[in-house]
Amino acid sequence: MINTLDRRDWLEGTLDGLDDQEFVDFEVVVVNGPSSDGTAEMLAARPGRHRVVHCDVASLGVSRNAGIRHAACPLVAFIDDDAVPEPTWLSELVTRFESEGVGAVGGPVFDVPTDRVEWKICTCTRAGEPNTDSPGPLDRYNVPGADPLPYLAGCNMAFRRSVLREVGGFNPMLAYGYDDVEVCARVVDRGYRIAYADDALVRHFRAPSAVRDESMQLRDPYSISYARTQFALQWAQPSQDVGSLGAAVKTAMMWHAPSADELGGSSTQHYEARIDTAISDALADRVHGRPWVDVGDRPRLDFVPYLG
Repeated sequence: MINTLDRRDWLEGTLDGLDDQEFVDFEVVVVNGPSSDGTAEMLAARPGRHRVVHCDVASLGVSRNAGIRHAACPLVAFIDDDAVPEPTWLSELVTRFESEGVGAVGGPVFDVPTDRVEWKICTCTRAGEPNTDSPGPLDRYNVPGADPLPYLAGCNMAFRRSVLREVGGFNPMLAYGYDDVEVCARVVDRGYRIAYADDALVRHFRAPSAVRDESMQLRDPYSISYARTQFALQWAQPSQDVGSLGAAVKTAMMWHAPSADELGGSSTQHYEARIDTAISDALADRVHGRPWVDVGDRPRLDFVPYLG
């Protein structure tokens, strides 16, 4: 599955990479958000057997759930619209599901701009502090209630569709960031194992977006600050009070803030204000709780092999 928004040219590269997969028994579902760059027209004109789903909102959590509802296969793999998989990607992921109790599988992510693998064994504390190069093996974290808990990089992860339904899908409140961490927390706490496939590599080009610019600087910290706060409020240990969680999110976000020169037309004060607003909004929204999303049974759609 590919969730896309205004990345027409990058998306074509991802689809080209799927053309070269050694594993052939798979379908491709592209969930197109409210794109305005000709993505819909490209998908309609492109030769191939992909299924297109439309999502009216710019939200990864909502988009992922929309795609799952249209996924006809028992396994659902996710790749970003600015990533290209190795030819063995799917075969390596699928093989790991043969092990008992595995609910999700992921692999390393090679970061093209920095020319190195940036996402390996990923863990995150229940207060929201991630580590993308944690000491292995991954199974040391595969325990319900583990803190830190294992998670998979959002651009290289696969799940049993039945498990995604069992855990309530992806959190639709998380438009950008922590959607991958949150769903993995649910998978682990349900007693399933998360597996790591060393050779299931994807190359991530980190294309600019509404949140990050061409140099990968975070221009608007609202979405990721909101998501991190929501995650921490939901999953942190009971001994951690709400005020300290919000303060920790702000400290972490300001630590990674661009310099005044890098922000260009924006000011450091505006950047900080966006973090404060996000934390405040997340605190207000926590009264609603995490929505439970029923992604439904596998749809009665004909399986359309992408390489058929």
